[in-house]
Amino acid sequence: MTPPERVNEYDASCARCGGEVPAGTGLLRHGPKGWEVYHPDHAPEPGPPPRGDHPGWHRRPLLSLDIGSTGHRPAVDRIRSAALRGSDGTVRDWVLDIGSDVQDFGSDIHGLGSGVQDLGSNVQDPGSGVPDIGSRSSDIGSDTQDPTAALDELATLVAAHLAAHQLLVVWYAPHVLSTLHAELLRHDLAPLTTRLPGGVAPICDPLVLDRHADRYRAGSRSLRSVAAWYGVPHAHPGDPGSDAEAALLLADEIAARHAPLARLSRPALHTEQILWHAEQMSRHPEAADWPFTPVQPQPWEPVPDPAPREPVQPVQPD
Repeated sequence: MTPPERVNEYDASCARCGGEVPAGTGLLRHGPKGWEVYHPDHAPEPGPPPRGDHPGWHRRPLLSLDIGSTGHRPAVDRIRSAALRGSDGTVRDWVLDIGSDVQDFGSDIHGLGSGVQDLGSNVQDPGSGVPDIGSRSSDIGSDTQDPTAALDELATLVAAHLAAHQLLVVWYAPHVLSTLHAELLRHDLAPLTTRLPGGVAPICDPLVLDRHADRYRAGSRSLRSVAAWYGVPHAHPGDPGSDAEAALLLADEIAARHAPLARLSRPALHTEQILWHAEQMSRHPEAADWPFTPVQPQPWEPVPDPAPREPVQPVQPD
């Protein structure tokens, strides 16, 4: 569904013709220096600001991580698959043998499946809803890997990248990194917190960046929707490889179109995202910390059935 157009709250001048635009009659569009007002017939098509040629962290090596999980409970649910995509052409994929005793309840983080509540659907703040954080599904074939070996290999590559002080791109980092932390402990592997004594940083979360850079944009903030807004290809939403690639491209697009973000140092970008995420989630005290919470692994249990609703009693006529 196309988001509603934003109109000007105050009298202004048209950015194209210079004519007067009374309050409530013009349309707002992104401009090089912020929002601009246009007469309706002069307004360009809605979209993000144009790309710039400014320097920034997006011109340095980036690595993007995504997972496919059995659900949205970091302490309980399991990683079924994972992917890394790098700006240097790195392509790594893992499919984990999680065993037949663990069930996948068949949803995905982008709302493509069923059975998981979309936590953003009841949020009134434009653009500040929490995305659906169910499992990220991918096609699981017969060529699965031992989960201990696969997770150790994944964590080794991620830790090496972060140890070099390069940005790790993670769409909705609290879900991905919290689940990874629990899974490493579950398999008696060193978590990232142990592998990186200086801290699990710097992280780049395009969801946090987009919400900050374009705070009042109406509409969904799912990865699929945000990728479409920035013109980023996203062929297979819900597949970790496709999601990691889309997040990698989004990080570059957001930085290239928002110079103040791009010019932050990598440590400053990480620190600012902690503050921005806290502000964005201020109405959701149950929201996870950013970039992750070091949760302890819990035994597997299926998703509990929702409590049955009391039947509605028909109104008896007088």
